[in-house]
Amino acid sequence: MASLSTPKALGYRFPAEWEPQSAVWFAWPVREDLWSGVLPKVRNQLAALYVLAARFQPVHVLCPQSAQADLQVRMAQAGDATRVRLYDYETDDVWCRDYGPLFLLSEDGSELCLADWTYNAWGNKFPLQHKDNRAPAWIAEQLGLRRFAFDTVLEGGAIESNGAGQLLSTEVVLLNPNRNGALTKQQITSRLAEGLGVDEVLWLHDGLVGDDTDGHIDNLARFFKPDGILLAEVADSHDVNFDALHENARRVEQFRTPDDRPFNSVHLPLPDPIYADGERLAASYMNYLVLNGAVLVPTYAQPQHDAQALEIIGECYPGREIIGFDCCDIVREGGAIHCMSQHQPAVV
Repeated sequence: MASLSTPKALGYRFPAEWEPQSAVWFAWPVREDLWSGVLPKVRNQLAALYVLAARFQPVHVLCPQSAQADLQVRMAQAGDATRVRLYDYETDDVWCRDYGPLFLLSEDGSELCLADWTYNAWGNKFPLQHKDNRAPAWIAEQLGLRRFAFDTVLEGGAIESNGAGQLLSTEVVLLNPNRNGALTKQQITSRLAEGLGVDEVLWLHDGLVGDDTDGHIDNLARFFKPDGILLAEVADSHDVNFDALHENARRVEQFRTPDDRPFNSVHLPLPDPIYADGERLAASYMNYLVLNGAVLVPTYAQPQHDAQALEIIGECYPGREIIGFDCCDIVREGGAIHCMSQHQPAVV
């Protein structure tokens, strides 16, 4: 990457998700082999999710023309879809947090661009990935935005920004040979800094058992303010995720803000274990979506735990409406609300 043409050199930064947004992007599930046995129900849920998000800001959905009439009918049954815009693009899968563009803002907030990183379906775990990998370039053309293309593999769900020059990520993902071969932590850090306009990467180690992504940060830890980190935990020392989450908490205690203060850390328990076909799923309340005036939180039909999660997240995002959204079926494909969305920051 030429030093004079990187987002960092040009003064772009990676904003935090709680900053004002102009839209949120989703992708409609076109393939019939997704969500075996519950696909019609999930499609209705996703249509309702788009309508719900549109209460707070414009919603953009990648959906081929051939499927748009069906989606329109489902959204009409869910409510007012006038602020949902459909874009005629067919994706391989729905997880546009990972393959979608990462939007960056100029220093004065007046200009938007996008960073287009390489997507390889979480280390080539799934062959259908080429349409997803091409989506950022197509979106850049539709929006008329400057695009910075990088050959480094990076998924949006693998990083979390505090908008103040720091990223959270996990070693188990970004240092995994299935992403970028033998690149070192220093090399990856340098590429993230130049490509996203950040100054520092704060590294957690491992992720949740059962996570196809190998351990994305958006199931583990989220910034909720520039100096605040919400952190997944389990109390049971016999839980298969206990050691990884305990180590992550230890590391967070050592992290420092840009002005050398400890972070304010808040702990958010995982739901009780959820299984499908005998395998534990990577279910987490951390996979929430921040919108203008709202936070949409995954719930798992566990009333006591769901209510506790909504309360904790609500305390972290005062002034926003905290809304639970049933993800019991959605999580069976490996993700939740944050995974299937991509926020587009607003310009001033």
